[in-house]
Amino acid sequence: MRLLVAVIVKREKFEELLEALIEIGVPGITLLDSVGAIDYLKEEVPIFAGFRALFDGQTAFSKTIFSVIPDEMEEKALDEIEKVLGDLGKPDTGIAFTLPVAEVRGLRK
Repeated sequence: MRLLVAVIVKREKFEELLEALIEIGVPGITLLDSVGAIDYLKEEVPIFAGFRALFDGQTAFSKTIFSVIPDEMEEKALDEIEKVLGDLGKPDTGIAFTLPVAEVRGLRK
């Protein structure tokens, strides 16, 4: 089993990505609203407010997807994420990764 994590900066692509992941069979998707540390600091911590000009045009809020997936689904899920969001190597797109899961309890099969 693997933990799939995807942080979607391109929020306009969020629903399309969610639909695509469901369509390929990604199970038990959990969704969270999220914010990057830099975005938080530039908005909430006065000493960093001067950094706002450096990050103009960037959205402060992202969407984060979590799912525990079978090992054999890893490449397909990551490919689908990049297919929908575009090149993840480009700024303001998102990030996706997986981690090994040693044990799972409470996951329906």
